[in-house]
Amino acid sequence: MTSVRKGEPLMARSGTEGRGVLEGAFALMEVLAHGDEIGLTRLAADAELPKATAHRLLGQLVALGAVQSCSGRYRLGPRTFRLGQAWHPARTLRAASARPLRELASTSVRLAVSLSVPEAGHAIVVGSTRSEVDDVFALHPGVVLPPGSAAELILTASAPEAAAPAGWSRAAWSREAARAREQGMAFQYGQCVSALSCVAAPVFSDTGQAVAAVAATALDGKQIAPLGEAVVRTAAMVSANLSRLPAPAARPRRAWEPARGPAAQDPADGEPHAALAPARRT
Repeated sequence: MTSVRKGEPLMARSGTEGRGVLEGAFALMEVLAHGDEIGLTRLAADAELPKATAHRLLGQLVALGAVQSCSGRYRLGPRTFRLGQAWHPARTLRAASARPLRELASTSVRLAVSLSVPEAGHAIVVGSTRSEVDDVFALHPGVVLPPGSAAELILTASAPEAAAPAGWSRAAWSREAARAREQGMAFQYGQCVSALSCVAAPVFSDTGQAVAAVAATALDGKQIAPLGEAVVRTAAMVSANLSRLPAPAARPRRAWEPARGPAAQDPADGEPHAALAPARRT
């Protein structure tokens, strides 16, 4: 492990442009999250780390069970998988969407259907079905969608003050958001991932605020336009299911925890997760 001298910041440096050790380790795992087994040279290049630094960090991650190594190639390890499974940003939404997503996906074996929520300025997938689309872009839970996706556009349409994503001017993004708001759906044809086209529609909470986006994605752009109304209906079904489900129960206070008043309550005590914090609907 890298030692930290007295007086140095707690985040030790990895040796590349002041990048922290933890940041470097997570950069490697982000690259591994988008592939199966990857060699050291490509890993270091994609994570923008010196090869020696990447090798050292990977050795530590392997020792911790966060990464696995086989014949000089690396993949995410069981510990990373276990920790990832504990992340539940949208448990109620996933329960409300499970059947509607399956029903929409059943209309075509070539169609991928996903549910995304806003998280830290991005649209992140929290529920999905598998299809041939995964060979081009894996829409599995936990994946951050590319900037400018139809799902992000739908979420922006309900929060017009949101900044434009990379590759878009503020004016162009605002025009697309206004169109999505008017139509109740958003289309993208190869703008985010060149081989993919998609359509998305908003999921609303019982207060009428957008909290997620349902999207259908296909390799064949001709499939997308006729799917618009079906995606809107699926999103409406998720919204209806969401309004009928009980709110998550508050976590019981552990014996060693001090009692806290309402002002001190945090998301772990039953408040909505930040990923579900509704955007203002206009």
